[in-house]
Amino acid sequence: MSSLRIRTARVLAAAAAVLGLFVAPTVLIDPPAAQHQAQPCYNGITPGNPWETSCNFGPRPPKVRGGMPDQNAVIACRGFPGCLSAYINGP
Repeated sequence: MSSLRIRTARVLAAAAAVLGLFVAPTVLIDPPAAQHQAQPCYNGITPGNPWETSCNFGPRPPKVRGGMPDQNAVIACRGFPGCLSAYINGP
């Protein structure tokens, strides 16, 4: 009877060791959350869409209705008639 208990204890100890080997790294390693968050901007310019925020240029100045457009709007509206006017005078 004691050999059965010893075998059972060895199997349980081995199972606990294997489980700990797979579970411990996931519990101990803390993933860097800042690297996985999306940026609120994109790389490049979308032609015809001056309202999107581009990472290529610095922070956008506050938009004033009827005011001067920023560099992203000027480049994005190149070749689209009425696009820059809609950006400047629109909501």
